[in-house]
Amino acid sequence: MSDNKKMMKKYTVMWVIIALVYGLWMTFVMSWDKYPYIIPTSDDLLLSAEDFIAKFDGMLYEPMYANATVYWLWVIGSTILLFAYALFIKKILFAEKLTKLTTGFCVLNLIAGFAFITWYGFLSFPEQFGNILTDVTASMLGLKYPLYYKIWGVLSSVSIFTNVLYMYRKNNYYSKAGIIITSLGCAALFVTINVPSAGLELIMTPRCLGHWASALIFAFFGAAGVIIFLFHKVKEKDKKYIVATVAFIIILAVMLVLLVTVGKSAFIENLPMWVAYILLFTINFTSFFDKKQIKE
Repeated sequence: MSDNKKMMKKYTVMWVIIALVYGLWMTFVMSWDKYPYIIPTSDDLLLSAEDFIAKFDGMLYEPMYANATVYWLWVIGSTILLFAYALFIKKILFAEKLTKLTTGFCVLNLIAGFAFITWYGFLSFPEQFGNILTDVTASMLGLKYPLYYKIWGVLSSVSIFTNVLYMYRKNNYYSKAGIIITSLGCAALFVTINVPSAGLELIMTPRCLGHWASALIFAFFGAAGVIIFLFHKVKEKDKKYIVATVAFIIILAVMLVLLVTVGKSAFIENLPMWVAYILLFTINFTSFFDKKQIKE
């Protein structure tokens, strides 16, 4: 029990630092974000796909915030939410037992996350961007739908984080590396949703690099938290988990191949997310992976 309290203190300190750094970054670096935006005219909408993207890629289709008050409300709210991640660890991972309230919270946010990222991924940006299956990324959608983009990020982060914790707790598995990596990955998404697609003309700027770096950290660290658990189960020679691990890795490999060969899109980005959601739901809330008790 004392060891758990020590670890809980360390995780709490980690999340307090993350939340404070984020709050300071939003206050002094982003500081009432004045990223330029342009609302296309009717003539702009007649441009070719190439010309339209060249002109508007990286520009917000509509203002990210209505005014400074809205911005600061978001800064305060999102910072408080990051502090709450330490509470998630305490109530899920280190709880004496998983209560119905905890289970209900985790299953509901998992379902909500799956439903929202699916709906969001098929929203349409101006038709000039082409096929939504191959040309429109989640971040590009954020240019037109900044509020939905933030909801997408918050739901994705919270649902993945809490359900990875639930998966660990349900299986009495405690990986410091898994918890820290998942924490950093889910925290990184809060950076991603504050710096949407930077645009081709802003490549190699701090904003663009911040967007790419945080998005990649979420993608790889979020998956790593799940893979660490799966590898633990593989070592136990559990056949179902071996199949699940191979399938999950194949999906990740397919996504990387598609990103290189086809290009990035919300649909391609969602592939590993869908698989992760389905896998987490199956492990956490069904008996499919549970070991059968041998009757004497």
